Amino acid sequence: MKIQHLLLAFAVCVLCTCGASARNVWDDFGSNVTRQNVRAFTKDLGGLIGSGTYTTGRILGWGGFQIGPRGSMVFKMSEANGDTFAERQKTALGNRDEVGEVFYPWLQADIGMPFRIDGFIRASSYQGLTIAGGGLRWGITRPNEMLGSFQPMLVVAAHSASARDFSASHYNASLVLSMKFKYFVPYIGGGVDYTTLNINRADLDGFLVGEREHTATARATAGFNFKLPSYLDLSLAANYAYYGLGAEASLSFRF
Repeated sequence: MKIQHLLLAFAVCVLCTCGASARNVWDDFGSNVTRQNVRAFTKDLGGLIGSGTYTTGRILGWGGFQIGPRGSMVFKMSEANGDTFAERQKTALGNRDEVGEVFYPWLQADIGMPFRIDGFIRASSYQGLTIAGGGLRWGITRPNEMLGSFQPMLVVAAHSASARDFSASHYNASLVLSMKFKYFVPYIGGGVDYTTLNINRADLDGFLVGEREHTATARATAGFNFKLPSYLDLSLAANYAYYGLGAEASLSFRF
């Protein structure tokens, strides 16, 4: 089997299989949120939404277009505040071990515009959580096809999220740097996610209803982009945010 087929199969597993088997945890927010865990949840949500907005440091260029599914995963939610182990294990979605990994898929479309700018939109409604947003990417230098060349890029994005028991707004900015090789492009990036969470239901503390939680948290990403046959792009990356280690993957049609 060719290496392209192996990579393609891995991407399908990340983007589809993991998400399909996950249970709906977003409806558990109202029955688990407290003042001890709401801040950690808001930071985790911001890191999850902010991931996957880029797959290289190179812009598409004028007339370029790209569309395809993307997926983001948090391996384990952050601990809550508390003096005991049991208190720290109780997140806004339930016990950390019982919740396990949290996966969220996207459909994202990108288009190249003048002045080294790409625009993109992304949206999904999955297991009770609906997120929609988009942003802009600006290539700091002109695209360069020379092997070994560096491509820096700035990314800004904004999103709106809504679930049964909460809603959120999210803004992020990132700096990305990639390096071109013959068969793949490694990239690294760092940014900040700013998230505002609106609490609509809180069974354990009624005084939380109507309150807002504001957080800002840093996020770092490192990954590889592969050019596959038939104008396909595959990207696999790891990220690190307040929740610890996470993962991203995308499979898109690009021309």
